[in-house]
Amino acid sequence: MDHTILPNGWVLSVGADITTLKHNEKTLRKAHEEALVAARTDQLTGLPNRRHILDLLDEALVAAKATGSGLCVAVIDLDGFKAINDTHGHDVGDAALHHFASVCQARVRPQDDVGRTGGEEFLMLLPEVRLNAAVRIVDRVREAFPPASLRNGELELLYTFSAGVTEALPHDDRSSILYRADRALYAAKGEGRNCTRIGFEEVTRQGTPRYT
Repeated sequence: MDHTILPNGWVLSVGADITTLKHNEKTLRKAHEEALVAARTDQLTGLPNRRHILDLLDEALVAAKATGSGLCVAVIDLDGFKAINDTHGHDVGDAALHHFASVCQARVRPQDDVGRTGGEEFLMLLPEVRLNAAVRIVDRVREAFPPASLRNGELELLYTFSAGVTEALPHDDRSSILYRADRALYAAKGEGRNCTRIGFEEVTRQGTPRYT
């Protein structure tokens, strides 16, 4: 509010109602926040999308190097997902993805992150653990995995998943750690699926890293 003293001694006060402006400002701020969340979220599952979970991986690698507290990652792929789509339709496939995301989130630790990287593949970030503990977390998600109840309970869909787990090494970046985890996932797929395999880094006689 502005005040002006007139020549006759009167004080002229001029005020403005900014309620509408404040409301608009709040609305714009809320819309901006919602847009940021949407840009980071996979709309089907509600999990972090590929870009966001990979950004979180980069941050987790930096934190693990700084603190030495350990970091493991798991690349997870739903088994036989194409057959689910082909047999029951893409609506059931989408529902299975949403179901997996919900069960997975309920069974991991609060500090863990799970994101959908595309299709039926997911990435799990497990900070402050070593390999054996990471495998136990993944297998806890798998243990007695509940079927997805779909189409108003008319369809009980049983499905499984395979996982490749690896631990961050001091020289790791996004590409190297995901490469090892992917190789471990391929091993799990090749050994019958519905299991977890570990990706290690071996060094050849020439001193060159070789991933298994």
